[in-house]
Amino acid sequence: ENADGSVLKEDVLKYGETPAYTGSAPTKAGDAAHSYTFKGWSPAVSTVSGDVTYTAEFTESTNKYTVTWNNADGKTLETDTIAYGETPKYEGETPTKAADAQYTYAFKGWSPKIEAVTGNQTYTAEYTPTLRSYTVTWKNYDDSVLGTDSVVYGTTPVYSGETPSRDETEEYTYTFTGWNPSISMVTGDVAYTAQYKQEKRSYTITWKDE
Repeated sequence: ENADGSVLKEDVLKYGETPAYTGSAPTKAGDAAHSYTFKGWSPAVSTVSGDVTYTAEFTESTNKYTVTWNNADGKTLETDTIAYGETPKYEGETPTKAADAQYTYAFKGWSPKIEAVTGNQTYTAEYTPTLRSYTVTWKNYDDSVLGTDSVVYGTTPVYSGETPSRDETEEYTYTFTGWNPSISMVTGDVAYTAQYKQEKRSYTITWKDE
């Protein structure tokens, strides 16, 4: 009979004969945690000396499952085979995610939360984004630096220094009019150059008698 008491096969043998089981190999249904492999009969099979019942015995094995560790882009970082009930642990290099124009990324953990294995499981790396900052350089007309600021991506910079100026010449005076290029939200390092309105100077001519 099987381990659950169900009859697998009955044979009639003469005294002194040795029984031999000729049916299909006994099986025992497994579950998520364990599987079972037929290993023999209890008691040990021997020559017939009376009515006897042999019960199938099984070897119990703990099931193992595949745990896959993926990066945020779906690339597999590591694959492990873990026994049912054990808690997996990632043992590879710390996952990374390339920065883009707006953010840098710091690894913060796995999704879903790591728990004891009950079946095949995939964990995906998660990241904390941090807005990037860029250098804004303010220049005068002659490329001399008036000031620099570190400005967060997406923020519109504001010049906070003294109003730029340009020395007048014998022919011209200069009035600050703004910046080139036009100031816009920061998406990378940028330099702005002061622009001036040029106007010809006027002089007084005095005519005198001798």
